[in-house]
Amino acid sequence: MGEIIVELGHHSINIIFKDKKINLKIYPLELRHRAIREYEVLRKLYKHGINVPQPIKLIDSANCVILIREFVDGIFFRDAIERLGIDELRALLLELIKQLNAVENLGIYISEFSSLSKNVIVVGTKPYLIDVERASFQRKSIVTQLLGFLIKLSGSPKLCKKLSKVVQVEKLKSAARIYKKTRNLDIILDLFRA
Repeated sequence: MGEIIVELGHHSINIIFKDKKINLKIYPLELRHRAIREYEVLRKLYKHGINVPQPIKLIDSANCVILIREFVDGIFFRDAIERLGIDELRALLLELIKQLNAVENLGIYISEFSSLSKNVIVVGTKPYLIDVERASFQRKSIVTQLLGFLIKLSGSPKLCKKLSKVVQVEKLKSAARIYKKTRNLDIILDLFRA
């Protein structure tokens, strides 16, 4: 049968069939609305080429709601920041920023990007947005949340040294302000060091 992993989330239980690349995300009935929202958001994002687990099916049973989706096997974003080399980290951050900008352009807001604990899985240098249950349909900036998170991380001397080889950390705050007003992605992309 292969390896089976069970993870307890805040509002759900994930049963992962690693060899089959399947994740069953099980919600209690009282959170049915979250399961439906996550399924709908995943479908929309996947359809538009955003890196998310492929949504396979939503099963609405008598005692729970089960979201069946692809399992993406990788490492968490925060671990990737520490493990990846400079060029790989630059590629990851650029791709994540472009992906988040594309999500914004679809009118979807994902509030979790100010902390990024377990919301992004990285495969090589490709980021996957895996937790969108609290997403909402509104035009707010997610890119600026990520920039704020990078600013927070740069408070660590070790990470600041590494991040400063990838991006002009000292200009992130002002670039975030300009981006929030203009949504001009080039303002952000220009900060990355080649």
